[in-house]
Amino acid sequence: MNWKLRLASFGIGLVVGLAVFGITLLISDDIRLLYLSGAVLLATAAFLLRGIVLRDWIAAVLLLLPPLALFGLFVVPQATYLWPTLGFWVAIIALFAFQKRVGRKTMIACLVLLVAISVWYCVSYIPVQLHRAFTREPNAGAPSFTLQPVSDGAVPTAATPGKILVIDFFATWCSPCIAELPELERLRADLQSNRDVQFVLVGTNSSGDTPERIRAFAQRRHISMPIAFDPDRKAQHSFGLSGFPTLIVIDRAGRVRLTHQGYNSSETNFRSDLTQLLQSL
Repeated sequence: MNWKLRLASFGIGLVVGLAVFGITLLISDDIRLLYLSGAVLLATAAFLLRGIVLRDWIAAVLLLLPPLALFGLFVVPQATYLWPTLGFWVAIIALFAFQKRVGRKTMIACLVLLVAISVWYCVSYIPVQLHRAFTREPNAGAPSFTLQPVSDGAVPTAATPGKILVIDFFATWCSPCIAELPELERLRADLQSNRDVQFVLVGTNSSGDTPERIRAFAQRRHISMPIAFDPDRKAQHSFGLSGFPTLIVIDRAGRVRLTHQGYNSSETNFRSDLTQLLQSL
């Protein structure tokens, strides 16, 4: 009977783990949503199974194992700074599963502390760590490059002396790229009075993208930014970069002042930080 209960705990843990990642894929790529959905679902499962896990700590471990394994395998290797998520999830299981072994006041105090830590983790820790992981400020000379115009009108195809150029390499199939586009559009709108700041969205032939496909993508999404094409990713590679999305800021003197590889909506200061940088150049 114990093993049946343990197997049930493991099955519920597996459902929780798959649900957490499913919610993130279907609703938003926001890492904070991944943490919070895991916290809520694990707390609910632990509360409902408290009678089982209180008598059998192996059942508690088996409940935790699937979500911890999924997070450890698919998230932590790419973002090692998110390892505290694992500890917080363990604390949530322990708190809700063994609540009868602690006094009411202790339970409330622990719950308040856990909520406070979670708020700090989502509001301060994750956004700051994402910014540090994605952003570099090399202040080095930009390589020479030439892009092919795709959209109508004036399209920056190279860095222009005396002007700031913001380049964003993207792909039509890249989910973070698509999530980043509204932020770039708003940033460009915020700086529309600054005639010396140019923006260009650059597609490549990665995974079958073509100028025609990129043009159709821009029309469907009502993208107003100038669009260019980088055949064989020569321009992107000349900067020593390869991922998507990749944002590059070149100043008036032709120096690379910022590179930003990747995007996640958890980086709440993305647009404000870029605005501050561009206004300071």
